[in-house]
Amino acid sequence: MKRNSKTNPLHAARHGFSLIELLVVIVIIGILMALILPALNGARLSARITAVSTEITQLDQAVVSFENRFKCLPPSSLTIPINAASWTATDRQKILRIWDQFDFSTCGGLGSTAAGVAGSYPAAPVYLNGAECLVFFLGGVNANPTGPPQLIGFANNSQYPWAVYPQNRDIPFFENFSTDRLTDLDGDGARELIDSLPDQSTPYLFFSSQGKSYDKTNSATAWDDFDVHGGMTNSLDMTSIYLGADGKTPLRNQGYQIISPGLDKQYGVGGVYTDGKELTAARAIEADNITNFSGGTLKR
Repeated sequence: MKRNSKTNPLHAARHGFSLIELLVVIVIIGILMALILPALNGARLSARITAVSTEITQLDQAVVSFENRFKCLPPSSLTIPINAASWTATDRQKILRIWDQFDFSTCGGLGSTAAGVAGSYPAAPVYLNGAECLVFFLGGVNANPTGPPQLIGFANNSQYPWAVYPQNRDIPFFENFSTDRLTDLDGDGARELIDSLPDQSTPYLFFSSQGKSYDKTNSATAWDDFDVHGGMTNSLDMTSIYLGADGKTPLRNQGYQIISPGLDKQYGVGGVYTDGKELTAARAIEADNITNFSGGTLKR
């Protein structure tokens, strides 16, 4: 008896998708990607902003530790001259507020590696702006000025705090200064800290009231007291620190402001800022600034 070898067409094996089915699958995948990618990118950006906000909080805590140790806030500008006689009265006062026995004849033992304490002044004046003051006062002396920076805090000696040799030291108040994020934009040997955003090249700004109140004139020369003595990319964009709704009183008036330029690497002009309120179109580049008074970007 012969078997019927014919296969029922209803049970024929499938050998692949038809062209129409493939096109439908591709369209569906495209739609899903269009829906998912923006969400993933948004989550990634949010995580990066959160990381910078967290670091600013850590810098905040380091400034508080500095204040607890020395009973004053770090300044946001300082000129280290080439000899003891060239210190200005203002800068002397800034130093003596922190180290009341500071030895100006040896520049606080700057660079000294021997217990005899010779110390030395720089060959040219060093103008520490706000970004550099943030690193110097929270990180301390750089024990490796010719190579990758090695911030070792300050000697626990009010006369020679900038000496390198003593083992008895105030360790850095901020211990997360990543070497690959310490830069020197103006080439004076004083470092600035850039945030962790991709391809960032513009550092955190630091403006200190030194526990009193900010200079409210905001003239070109007064602004140098907060920030720039020249050579800091983009920082001259700012014509005012951030102010409250009255347009006169700085935010954190008895404290300090720390500002990241955000993804666009620009600070903007500064001025009046109300938390949660949209910035004007003319100040759009400030919208992604991340600060210690906004809890995230300025535009939310």
